[in-house]
Amino acid sequence: MGIRLDWEIEAEQTQVRQGGEDPQWKRRRRAAQFRLVLFFLLILALLAAGLGLIVVRLQAVQGEIERDLRGTVESEIAALRLGDNASFTAIQRSASGDWLQSQQMLFNEYQDLKARASLVLTGDILEVVIDRTRARVKVQEILDGVPYTRVCFYWRYDDGWRHVPPDYTFWGAVSTFTGQRVTTRYGEVDRLLGETIGQRVESWLELACATLTCGPIPMLTIEIVPQEGTLPVWSSADPWQIIVNSPYVLRARSDAPFDLDMQFGLAYVLAERLVTQATNGLQPVYPADAYYLRQAIISWLVGQMVQRSTNTFVLDSLAANFGNSAVGSLATILQPTSSVAVLSQISGLPLDQMRLDWRDFLTWRLVAEFDRIQRRDEAGFLGLYDTRDETARTLAYQRFNAPVVGDQPTVVSVQQETGPDGLPLLRAVVETANSLGTNQSEALFRLVDQTWKRLS
Repeated sequence: MGIRLDWEIEAEQTQVRQGGEDPQWKRRRRAAQFRLVLFFLLILALLAAGLGLIVVRLQAVQGEIERDLRGTVESEIAALRLGDNASFTAIQRSASGDWLQSQQMLFNEYQDLKARASLVLTGDILEVVIDRTRARVKVQEILDGVPYTRVCFYWRYDDGWRHVPPDYTFWGAVSTFTGQRVTTRYGEVDRLLGETIGQRVESWLELACATLTCGPIPMLTIEIVPQEGTLPVWSSADPWQIIVNSPYVLRARSDAPFDLDMQFGLAYVLAERLVTQATNGLQPVYPADAYYLRQAIISWLVGQMVQRSTNTFVLDSLAANFGNSAVGSLATILQPTSSVAVLSQISGLPLDQMRLDWRDFLTWRLVAEFDRIQRRDEAGFLGLYDTRDETARTLAYQRFNAPVVGDQPTVVSVQQETGPDGLPLLRAVVETANSLGTNQSEALFRLVDQTWKRLS
């Protein structure tokens, strides 16, 4: 270790003192930083307060706009309720005279419904959507005890909100439901309907393909569109797309927009396509029984989908006795000219031993008689009778040459019996409705060559 001189030690201590920050300057620097941060916080607070005031003002303005709209809607409903045509008309506005005329017809319709005590105008506003100067409003009304929703459109003019023609570009953002077999697309107005249809049709396809030979089918697309119409239809652009018209264009059930009528319409177009595929595009030759049987399969499938009776009594009893797969087997073996005898191929039993309910088939046969008389198809008409029996043959000629009566026959009950000759008989009670009332008569059918031929 070397010897350190005093001047060296003093120089070193001076360097250490000079290397640290002066405490007084340090306090000043921190105070300046704090004042700068406080200044920026104050600026931010002022900006936030300004923005808050703007938001509050906008909300107040928007609330005032919505209150004005609700007031207009309530005034319109009150005018309908009171039958005040002048007030109702003052709220309507359009450059289209046709639309204003249709609103006048609507006013009269509401007055008629009120007079029959079947309409209750509750005035309940279920939903309000405002986009600048246009608005969409859902209003509830009670018709025959059932809640319905009606969608109306309004425009904010200088003199206030006015009811205007439908603006289907303002139907809401498009959403999609995607299942295993089904995709549905719908606007915001139809959200509940779109989701319900997607789930329901998904189960319909599962049920149908468990019965029929569906084969590979692509994803089914259902497009719900805001336009007036009746039954759903297949799209001309996509063979597996169904176009469904939104019920909200007119009036939709609030609790169940996918109502029974819409279910039947959608189920029918779907069942018809699936049966066409299962039967390899079968085109029955009219008036062979195959024509009835193909339609019966479609109607039976529709009934299974919507869980309602479609009066397909033969196939109902066939499925009850031999399982739903028997209906699928029928679709597979059906030929263009098949007679009702084809049912025996499914069970291996004679028709009279299959314990079937023949009401709808015999109704079909009676309607076919009337049609063949109109067509003057004598051979086809006689083919429906057991012409081996002289009495039956004579009766057939008398009916064929008698004046045509357009009453619609319906077989309301059938009793199976055994005739004196040991052959199976069906005794049918036939109900015929006309302008004078309802008449009942009786018709006998005999089993001949595994098909039912009329005797009387």
